[in-house]
Amino acid sequence: MTVIKSSLFHVLEKFPDRGGDIKRLYKESPEFQTVCEDYRLCAQALHHWNQSNEKEAATRRQEYAQLFQELIDEICLYLNESV
Repeated sequence: MTVIKSSLFHVLEKFPDRGGDIKRLYKESPEFQTVCEDYRLCAQALHHWNQSNEKEAATRRQEYAQLFQELIDEICLYLNESV
């Protein structure tokens, strides 16, 4: 039985049609592994701030939403270059 790393799972969930490319990149590229882990951590932080009522929540939501989009863009770059 193969265990899928949590960070890999999150990226596969976001891009289900690119599963083969994602798994290959994850296996071959430590840099891509790092981007996947950053994506997972950012998603968790964004979820936290979306649920938060703290006074800085709105600012943090905006910051993490921007970072989240940048990570999606970076993953797309890896995927587009892997073709």
